[in-house]
Amino acid sequence: MRRTKPNRLSREVSPAWREWIVERLCSGTTSDAIVAGLVHAGVAVRVARQEVAAVASSPGYAVAQRLTHRVQRLEMVAALARHHAKLDPTPNTVERRTLPTPTAFFRDYFALQRPVVFTNVASRWPAIEKWSLAYFRRTLGTQVVEVTVGRSQDPRYDQNTAQHLRRMQLRTFCDMVATAKHSNDLYMVANNHTMRRRAFAKLLDDVRIPDGIIDSTSPGSTSLWLGPGGTVTPLHHDPTNILFSQIVGHKRFELIAPTETVLLLDPMDGYYGNVDLDQRALATHPAVRAMQVRTVELGPGDTLFLPAGWWHRVTSHDISISFSLLSFAKPAAVDWYAPGAVGSSSNLTRY
Repeated sequence: MRRTKPNRLSREVSPAWREWIVERLCSGTTSDAIVAGLVHAGVAVRVARQEVAAVASSPGYAVAQRLTHRVQRLEMVAALARHHAKLDPTPNTVERRTLPTPTAFFRDYFALQRPVVFTNVASRWPAIEKWSLAYFRRTLGTQVVEVTVGRSQDPRYDQNTAQHLRRMQLRTFCDMVATAKHSNDLYMVANNHTMRRRAFAKLLDDVRIPDGIIDSTSPGSTSLWLGPGGTVTPLHHDPTNILFSQIVGHKRFELIAPTETVLLLDPMDGYYGNVDLDQRALATHPAVRAMQVRTVELGPGDTLFLPAGWWHRVTSHDISISFSLLSFAKPAAVDWYAPGAVGSSSNLTRY
């Protein structure tokens, strides 16, 4: 917080400095140390002592202190989870395995919110052999779709998806992808709702849902991504569990558990993180430097279970087609999980 420095031997303390006094008291700083800080900033000693004493004895501070202690207890719970996570023999990777029984999946991954890559889900789909830019041109090329373009000049391109929407025939977009080479300027993303279009239902004939785990491919429960190499979905989290399959090309997921609470510090940007993953080794905050990032590379036929609330950045290495399933056999959406909305008028407490 930036504060205006008071005049020498000021007889008054500004509201911003009073906030500072509350923050220091809640953090455990002694009253004498706070008074010394105010005096150093130009506040008269008598005034500084009066202000600190008034704040320390106020009902508002008593409430702030109780809330601070509650936050500290909750942070201790998250710290315990981080402590145990660091004991993982492979703390920066994601398990790869064949699909377990539905009971084992929901017990060992869904309920525990553990990411995992399944190697025998999408690998068996007809889509693996059929889907390509050429196939989309041939079978759906005249369909008008919504895509995002002009992303590269906007630092908040994903948050501003609505400002980058364009409508064009799919074959035109496929040609753009084919000639783009390495670019983050154009992308067909989940928010383009391509799978809600009736003509695209035929693609579901090329998908085999895992029985007992996914129970529907109804409109709104699937998503399609299509773009060139170089597309980047910035660090964010989703309020639903996702079963994400790579069909064409390769993508890198960088995953961060919700218990890395440094990502919840102000300022937040809705569902998006403000930490630069590429510069975290140079970050001033020690929790950013210590943050555990799990990296997984997905190729054709790989299926990632991405738990709700896990932060992730996604980078395409080459021309990519991806497909997700959202309709799990158990409740998968946690729409109330929106820590970035806490404190806003739109936030509703439902947990």
